Amino acid sequence: MTRSVDIAIVGGGPAGAAAAIGLAAAGREVLLVERTEGPHHKVCGEFLSVETCDELARLGVDARALGSVPIDTLSLRGQGRDRTVALPFRALSLSRYRLDEALLERAAERGARLARGTDVRAVDRLDNGWRLQCSDGAVVECRHLVLATGKRTVRGAGDARDRSMVGLKMHLRPSAHTARALAGRVELCMAGGGYAGLELVENGIANLCLLLPRAVVAGLDPGWASLRDFLIARSACLGERLDGAEPRWARPMAVVCPVGGHVGPAAAASDGAFRIGDRLAHIPPFTGDGIAIALCSAALAVEHFQAGADAAAYAAAARRTIAPPVRRAGAVSWLVGRTAGRAILSLAARMPGVLSAIARETRIVSRAPR
Repeated sequence: MTRSVDIAIVGGGPAGAAAAIGLAAAGREVLLVERTEGPHHKVCGEFLSVETCDELARLGVDARALGSVPIDTLSLRGQGRDRTVALPFRALSLSRYRLDEALLERAAERGARLARGTDVRAVDRLDNGWRLQCSDGAVVECRHLVLATGKRTVRGAGDARDRSMVGLKMHLRPSAHTARALAGRVELCMAGGGYAGLELVENGIANLCLLLPRAVVAGLDPGWASLRDFLIARSACLGERLDGAEPRWARPMAVVCPVGGHVGPAAAASDGAFRIGDRLAHIPPFTGDGIAIALCSAALAVEHFQAGADAAAYAAAARRTIAPPVRRAGAVSWLVGRTAGRAILSLAARMPGVLSAIARETRIVSRAPR
């Protein structure tokens, strides 16, 4: 069966759902194809910066009403002496399980068509659009294509990028002591050549999300026990937080990702596809602005669609907005990955305002009209 549509969006994460909301609200014919059938977890720090919360509100999604947890402070641990500073904004923490579903529901309310439980296996460029080959045998032809597949590539519209790191995620039921310690804060801990973030999400659950070299992860046995023992052996602060914590899943979730920051090359837009979210750029997870990139790039894509601009014009505007903070975050990530660099950061963290300045300078702020 072949169906035709004006705009097809591949991927139903925050980027794809936000684009569907904006385009459908503007009266465009939109089909969003999402491979999962229902709510699901994703590897993510689940940190919502103030910019992210602003964009969600613009889309009609209230993160507070979904049970999000407020975060006011950042604690950097494992550098000889813990450093805790007030964030230059109030952030929230909310699981992707709830956030993604709320955005998809909003997209449907605004008039976008959702095709769930269908995976796009390949895309082919046509003279006047695109053809999508789906896992259920369906074929979708569209005039415009929006790629929002996160870190996954689609055959026919991929791009080469570094895959030397692995993002891992586990939800935990923390001990009462840890739950009290994490109230209102996000903690970053150095461990095993990478780093881990720990914060509370809704219902008293703690989200542990970490980034480790792919070679390190390959040497671990499958399952939570091996990863837990590895973290405890290499990080006293994580050992303290994991003491008495109950895992919610049998094994952690995992996804390969680049080291440091990544901004897609301008040439990637030459095929005419609009790339948003992680398909456009990847920011080191410690910044907590991955979802901000997703929503910001979606808003810029909608703005350019409505102005009749092409993918190249959108990509140039998105790079101007997103590339500078991504590069700054990448530089900090490079320091974190080196012994001398960690010593420099440890020294800098003792100076008033340094951590707050890093938080400010790695923010993603959308230029889309509100």
